[in-house]
Amino acid sequence: MFREWRKTEKSFFGDFEREIEEMNELVNSMMHSAGKPLVYGFSMQVGPDGVPHVERFGNMPQADKEMNFREQVQGVREPFTSSIIDEKKNELNITAEMPGIRKEDIELRATENELAIKAECGERKYCTNVNTPCKVDPGSARAKYNNGILEVTLKLKEPAVPKGKTVKIE
Repeated sequence: MFREWRKTEKSFFGDFEREIEEMNELVNSMMHSAGKPLVYGFSMQVGPDGVPHVERFGNMPQADKEMNFREQVQGVREPFTSSIIDEKKNELNITAEMPGIRKEDIELRATENELAIKAECGERKYCTNVNTPCKVDPGSARAKYNNGILEVTLKLKEPAVPKGKTVKIE
């Protein structure tokens, strides 16, 4: 991928040439060891309440995740997820994109504060924990899976209350 750095026997820049060579070796070893591409991005959606929601997605390692870096690099992807509160129905709707998976291969685990999604079908592996913005009733969970899109609906334990105070603009 990178051109070979030309070394001269006697050079004023010998230390510099060695550093460049070490960097090339490091980059080449990282490219060969990773195997799978790493993905990271952000999405923005406007919910039914008219408020924009910004969320991140991808399989890059994070300090707050339970999975370690090797698990993520070895083919485990974090699906793109979106969570929106429907205040009229008092529900939390979580959507996850997981193409190439059958519904029998999906494992969901809900608590009051998070939804754990795990799926494995051949080469494709997905895993993520979606933190809920407020407490939900795990017993009320309903899920549908169609054409690679998982939709999970959870009832909120308490009605969603807008946080903060309305500020009048002068």
